[in-house]
Order: sequence, then C-alpha cells, then structure tokens
Amino acid sequence: ATWQQFQDEDVSFIGVNIYDQPDTAKAFAKQFGITYPSLIDVDSGEAKLAFAQAMPIQAPPTTVVLDTQGRVSARIIGPIDSTSILATLVREALAESA
Repeated sequence: ATWQQFQDEDVSFIGVNIYDQPDTAKAFAKQFGITYPSLIDVDSGEAKLAFAQAMPIQAPPTTVVLDTQGRVSARIIGPIDSTSILATLVREALAESA
C-alpha cells in the first residue's frame, strides 16, 4: 500500500528475497498483492552483501529507507504493523533530501 501511495513520487521500492525460491516469492507476492519489484538472492548473496556497508540484513523482513544520497534514513527489523509507519519514514526521507 505504501509503494502504491508513493509510486508517482521519486521513490523506489524493491524486495530482496534471500531465502525464498522464485515460485515461493511469486506466490507470496500474489497472495498479499505486492506490486513492487523484487529480486531473488538465495544463491549468490550479492544483494545482501551490497547492503552490508550501510547495514547488515540481520533477519527478514528488514525494511531499509534510503535517502536520495543513498544513506540509511531508517531501518526496521521485523514486520511493520501499519502502512502509516513506513509512509511517515518515506516522507521524512523525502523531506531530508529536499
């Protein structure tokens, strides 16, 4: 829902699947109506390593909000209970970048 709220702004969302195989990830996305893009990184770990400098992905789900400079603006480990929480973090990152 937050992705859909911000899709017309300069905001990108991407899912990184570090445990799920493609069929499992696709079924999850379909079941929960996830429309933002995601990638599968089960075998190589390259995406996980790409985030290692900014912050370790300790446990899924981990949500990372980056500002327009690529700096970590917020990090949430675990499920997010409300779309308003993520929307607020995205708005704050956008405001910091303005």
